[in-house]
Amino acid sequence: MVTWENFMIPDNEADLCRLVILLAMTPNQDVEKEVIAQYQKLGLRSAATTISGFGIDSQTSIVRSVVNLCLNTNVIERKRSHVHPVCHCVLETAQSTRASDAIGQNFCFKAAVVRRREEFTLCFYGNLAMHELSGHKSIGVGYQILGN
Repeated sequence: MVTWENFMIPDNEADLCRLVILLAMTPNQDVEKEVIAQYQKLGLRSAATTISGFGIDSQTSIVRSVVNLCLNTNVIERKRSHVHPVCHCVLETAQSTRASDAIGQNFCFKAAVVRRREEFTLCFYGNLAMHELSGHKSIGVGYQILGN
């Protein structure tokens, strides 16, 4: 029989990509705060915020938003060996959402981060559209190893 604990943490080791996806998919801030509190009990650092923009022109602001989220919530330290991999993770995650593939796409994503020791994961989940009637959900996940 599958229990919630077995689903979330098979073999006593949490899958960070699965956990970051679930955090990004929380429906509201109350649930988000509860999930972050549960992750903290597992020894994980995590946080979430909303990001939005218009196509590829927003990449710089997305990188800043995610790096600032991580620094302001103590998910990472203010040093190059942490900030640099997070920047790469933002680009990897944005590419996997396909937000930068088409000209003129608007997006509004929840950005979630989860860290265990040197492992860092990021997920964007939300809406992507060239027109309000053509919108759909999109998700992207990135994974990086932080330096010392």
